[in-house]
Amino acid sequence: MIRGFIVVQTHRPTRPEVTRELVEAWYRDRAHIKFPERIELCLGHFPDPEAFRPKGLIVRQTRQRWGSMSPAGRLLLNRRLVQAPVDAIDYVITHELCHVAEPHHGAKFFELLDKVMPDWERRKQRLERAMA
Repeated sequence: MIRGFIVVQTHRPTRPEVTRELVEAWYRDRAHIKFPERIELCLGHFPDPEAFRPKGLIVRQTRQRWGSMSPAGRLLLNRRLVQAPVDAIDYVITHELCHVAEPHHGAKFFELLDKVMPDWERRKQRLERAMA
């Protein structure tokens, strides 16, 4: 990879579906590397990181959500999120980690999010702009 570009080498350069699958595979692989790194960093924002540690990580391409936290504590992250700026990735992860303590978007949820990531609104706007 050249900074800002992905160089794709294929034996089938005239078949765009092959190129598309190679790029998708690269993003999938990158997500499985990057997301665990970012989760560890985001856990550091919490007063008791282990209490917020997800029970598992699922990476899947979804249409409508950047992430979700299951009642069982499994964190789902949209594969496309790996294309977002790092501070936006951290916002989604931190938002979902807050759901470990506060399952709904009530006042306590936003109090916790404000406490662990005071600039979350700026990060959310950046995500929305970058991924529109």
